[in-house]
Amino acid sequence: MPTGTMPPHWTQRPGRPAAPPAWYPDPTGAAQLRYFDGWRWTAHVAAYPPTAASGPPALERSVARMREIDARPFGWRPVAVPILAFVLVIAASFVLDDVIDPRSYAARVAYVIIANAAAEGVLVAAVWYAGREVAARYGGWGVAFGWRRPRWMDLVWALCGFGAAFVLRIIVGVIAALLSHGHAVKEAQNLTLTSVTALAVVILAVLTVICAPLIEELVFRGLLLRTFMRRWGFWPAAVLSTAIFAVFHTYEVNTLAGAVTLAFGVATLGITNCFINRYTDRLAPGIGAHALSNGLALLFLVLTV
Repeated sequence: MPTGTMPPHWTQRPGRPAAPPAWYPDPTGAAQLRYFDGWRWTAHVAAYPPTAASGPPALERSVARMREIDARPFGWRPVAVPILAFVLVIAASFVLDDVIDPRSYAARVAYVIIANAAAEGVLVAAVWYAGREVAARYGGWGVAFGWRRPRWMDLVWALCGFGAAFVLRIIVGVIAALLSHGHAVKEAQNLTLTSVTALAVVILAVLTVICAPLIEELVFRGLLLRTFMRRWGFWPAAVLSTAIFAVFHTYEVNTLAGAVTLAFGVATLGITNCFINRYTDRLAPGIGAHALSNGLALLFLVLTV
């Protein structure tokens, strides 16, 4: 379909058309083309032809804009500080479990609440310290790390991400079961519940469905992914941040087969959320997908105890 603009040297002469016959922007101002037959505007209208691809995905554009504002890399604080905080929290949990070892149910509940509140506090402080300088440099946590207010479209992305990660995790589970005669899948459980009580379920729900998605997405798809992208492309950054994310979920698994199975299962969510971040430049959809995945795992655990 021809399109064009009025030739600059075209002049109307007796017996000559006012302009070459072609499709031009509609003179009424409508967002469409209208055919000019050389003498008059016709009733024939058409949509603008598709434009070329709009360029790199949203996250790459965001990283490029930040590089234009300040070419310096983020530095290693947004990576090193959160990772160190996770290591310290995990190590402290092992030590405290052995030292305190609460016996009664009430004491165990109190210990879990206090210990996890302290751990979340440490992680939040570490994230704030790790990212505050970069966030200030670029005008806020939303621009630098994708920490923006949720919007309704995030729910669509979250549901799609949850579905994709769920299918991929089933594939990982099937492969692991075939290779290990089902042992690896059983050994890959890192979430335990000895008895089903309302209080225990509520505590686990708060920790796994609310706290974990918020902190982990901000760290692994916020700080780590974007820091790595300032040095490398998207896929190296996505694979590396996902690998670290997966490894940090395996410390409670006692066998190699279980740890590998769990790592690959967790990686399906990590790489899916990296992909979502690439096209939205937002953490909220990944937080939603993460919460749905953890909620489904908790529901399965409660129903099978």
